[in-house]
Amino acid sequence: MNYRIQLLFVVSASLLGGTYGRAEEPVKPAASKDAGVAAYIDEKPVTTAELDEKVLKTNMKLAQQLYDARKAAVDQVILERVYAKEAADKKVTVDEVVKAKVAEKAKPVSDADIQGYYNANQARMGGKPLEQMTGQIKQFLGGQRETEARNALLAEARAAAKVRMVLDAPRAEIALAPNDPVKGGGANAKVTVVEFADFQ
Repeated sequence: MNYRIQLLFVVSASLLGGTYGRAEEPVKPAASKDAGVAAYIDEKPVTTAELDEKVLKTNMKLAQQLYDARKAAVDQVILERVYAKEAADKKVTVDEVVKAKVAEKAKPVSDADIQGYYNANQARMGGKPLEQMTGQIKQFLGGQRETEARNALLAEARAAAKVRMVLDAPRAEIALAPNDPVKGGGANAKVTVVEFADFQ
């Protein structure tokens, strides 16, 4: 009986991972031959890069969203790399370092700032008194100054890291008909400005 139990244990160990007591190395998945391919047409691949190019040419809103997301990600990577050592030395996260530096740069909102904003924007206050709008104005101005402080910090980080941006902004191809009203540089102009207006 003991012999049979021991034999079953050895067989089970073998099925579970080879020689009992030896650490199993993780199996790396093989690279797929379909990597980067979205479909096959007559056995010819259609890549995701091809699809992205077509979609982004026809959907400017999506192209702008993708550009904005990539630019924001680049900005985040810049901050992470520039302040990584400082964060490690202080044993905190990079986000905590950035938050502290932004707080140092952001100018506090004073009562005079709130009064000045209220006076300049009374038409947008809906007839509400200053006392009722103070909290909202302070929150708005505080967020505005925090954004300005973060942008200033990012500008310093870019300069320190010698950043060279090569990320292209989305561009739309505008087709002009021969009878379209055109003012300025003509067909060979480097920049085309299109104005959409509703004439009533």
